[in-house]
Amino acid sequence: MNILITNIRWINPGDPASNTLCSIRIQKGEVVEWGTNLSPTGDEELIDGTNCYCSMGWLDLKAQIGAPGRPQNESKESFFNAAAAGGFTQILISPDTKPVIQTLEAVHYYSTLKNAQGVRVRVAAAASLNLEGNKMAEMLTLQDAGADAFSFVHPVSNASFFSQVLLYSSDTGKPVIHFPQDTDLSSFGQINEGEVSDRRGLIGIPAIAETLIINRDLILLGYSGGKLHFSSLSVGDSPGLVFTSKTAGLQVSCDVAGHQLAFTDENLDKFETTFKVMPPFRTEKDRQELVNALLNDQIDAVVSDHCPWHSDFKVCEFARAEFGISSLETTFSCLNTFAKGISPTQIAQVLAIGPRQILGLDLPKLKVGMKADFTLFSTTKTWIPNRTNWQSNSFNNPFFDHQLTGIVVGIITEAGYSANPHNQ
Repeated sequence: MNILITNIRWINPGDPASNTLCSIRIQKGEVVEWGTNLSPTGDEELIDGTNCYCSMGWLDLKAQIGAPGRPQNESKESFFNAAAAGGFTQILISPDTKPVIQTLEAVHYYSTLKNAQGVRVRVAAAASLNLEGNKMAEMLTLQDAGADAFSFVHPVSNASFFSQVLLYSSDTGKPVIHFPQDTDLSSFGQINEGEVSDRRGLIGIPAIAETLIINRDLILLGYSGGKLHFSSLSVGDSPGLVFTSKTAGLQVSCDVAGHQLAFTDENLDKFETTFKVMPPFRTEKDRQELVNALLNDQIDAVVSDHCPWHSDFKVCEFARAEFGISSLETTFSCLNTFAKGISPTQIAQVLAIGPRQILGLDLPKLKVGMKADFTLFSTTKTWIPNRTNWQSNSFNNPFFDHQLTGIVVGIITEAGYSANPHNQ
């Protein structure tokens, strides 16, 4: 398929061509020409990029795929469709599939998955066997099989084992992903510990459960070496702790889920399970501090933390409901709507460039011969998510029937152009 994008603003931090208003010609999945005022040849699909931006394809660092182990929550088809609608051309999936991604065969299976739109999967393999946090997986073998990162998925309380994994990971050059939470302080917790949990009689998860483990892990990283990535921060103080250690020379990075920028524990005052997430929504002060950290470039990536659940797991008593949001399709719009003042360059940094830097991937620049891997987006157009235009099989999303600002126009991969069904 031949494509000509006209009048688009190219946004690619670190690229001399970034912020250029241009046209981009793509043939057989490669850029063959770019510049101003390119004329169509007659056999091209024309995409009018007026008032829109084009960046490298977005890469999500945290998502659950559902199928094949949990098809009632998400099929492979719906997962890829939701990713494309959200602007993601690549997805790093968590290893908590059924079975766990801890074998050469499992890594190969998932790392070769892609769909007709060209959306592809990257793999975070298990750092510990069966994700139990006490015996190391075959990390070098999994790396050779194509794993891009290693994840514990669950918090690891064993400091000695955690240190050993960091030390061993130095030989792989791949990041170790950890969800920082002290399990002794958070066991049985349902929401943030605070006024709402007290008022509603729910067991709370204190903010210190996160910062305590971040401080521990940073000390261990300085001791053992390695490359560490903190996933899904929720406490306002957390990004600053990570950023300070990074500036001191440690190989450390962090991300935040888009929905953490939008909600607080006050949204759970009516026991609405759609807002039940892990880590929990914190206070308005935490939310604002996360936004400020993002605007001040202290957060390396924004993730979807996509957790699709069949209604049986969410439409039930609050204590029995699962944690998580079906969020691939609203991550960008949530970021653009609630991180007031964020620039298109910062959006591209946390959705496209930062994730590649964390995984140690190449950072392409706009040039003839580069493979097509682009996301087109508008920061001003509004839309309203609803069950009619939703692509995921799971509807556990709090933005239904609420207007969001910013929409993905479409993605372009080697497979061609896929327009976003939300952009109608």
